[in-house]
Amino acid sequence: MEFLAILTLIFLIIGASLYLLVCVDPNSPGLLGIMNRFVFNTIPTIIKKILGERIFTIFQRAVDYFFYSNHPLVQIFYVLVAVGGYLVYLYFGFLELFGDNPFVSHLDTSIGSTMALFCFYSFFQACRYKPGIITKENNKEYVNEFKEYYDNVVYLKENQCKTCNIIKPARSKHCRVCNVCVSRFDHHCVWIRQCVGQKNYKYFVKFIITHAILCDYGAYLGFRCIWGIIVKEKLLEAQFRDPVTKQRLQATWGIIVKYLFYKNTMYIFIVILCIVMGIALTCFALYHLYMIGQNTTTNERMKRSDFLNFFDEETERLEKQLKDAQTPEDIKQVTSKLEQVKQCQNRIIPAQSIGIWKGLKRVFNEPDELDQTIKIKNKKKQ
Repeated sequence: MEFLAILTLIFLIIGASLYLLVCVDPNSPGLLGIMNRFVFNTIPTIIKKILGERIFTIFQRAVDYFFYSNHPLVQIFYVLVAVGGYLVYLYFGFLELFGDNPFVSHLDTSIGSTMALFCFYSFFQACRYKPGIITKENNKEYVNEFKEYYDNVVYLKENQCKTCNIIKPARSKHCRVCNVCVSRFDHHCVWIRQCVGQKNYKYFVKFIITHAILCDYGAYLGFRCIWGIIVKEKLLEAQFRDPVTKQRLQATWGIIVKYLFYKNTMYIFIVILCIVMGIALTCFALYHLYMIGQNTTTNERMKRSDFLNFFDEETERLEKQLKDAQTPEDIKQVTSKLEQVKQCQNRIIPAQSIGIWKGLKRVFNEPDELDQTIKIKNKKKQ
């Protein structure tokens, strides 16, 4: 049982980590970009050399389907993990340990269960509401809404999406998985089986925050419950018998942890899962709150960073050429290129710090795609 619990925990952590890496742009700078390239480029190359072309092709198709196609497997996985995890916590924690514990009670059971229901409902909302799909009918509306963001560097005016055959509004992107253009595109989320964009960003944020709070609360209750068991059973003062030597040993933290894990394996396992997922989801929620306060998106941050890095490298290259230039004509030519690069760099619209509270109000006041569709149709009738 202990081995199975540990193996399941490792599997869940690896699975969640892989799906987080899928959301990262492989060309983005930093550790996450390097990890994405290693997992999805370097490792497949090694596997191809080991397995051969034919077997690798089958493996590659399975990977492409699992990570880059719009399938319901991850949603099913979420239901199994989230609902199954709650039921395990309910049975092995709330019902078995919370009734006669000095530090937790069934009031915590009610609070935790209510929070779990909110989480499941937030998942339903995040899956249900569309991200703001740009079509030929609403194309002009989105173009006009974000026209001040055209800087002719990151976002070009009259730039056409060749797949959707529409003018691309600023801050939008064509998603290759969903095969649609999405307004104020943030990223494609495999957990909700669609993109996160202008119209459903509030539901995605609610989904992340509620799950982070639930996991953190589950970890907090776990610590209180375990400490209650230690106090109630007086484990710090107890003596334990070694199963091999039959020798009596005074309690140490190592012995107590082994005893608790042996006696409450499933509950300890689910608490550890709450800790791991709580840390990951809290960091993810804080990241998105920061992005909301900066009035920007994940896609914009990465694109802006890529352009700025390119211009910095180009500036450095041209400055070296300028030092090595011999003739006045070469100096004039390099100086002209350097000015053009700096002009382009200065045209990039930076992130706007509007504050988290104002950003949240803007995000949550955004109408749903259904409401926006009705609004557009009414305008056309007028």
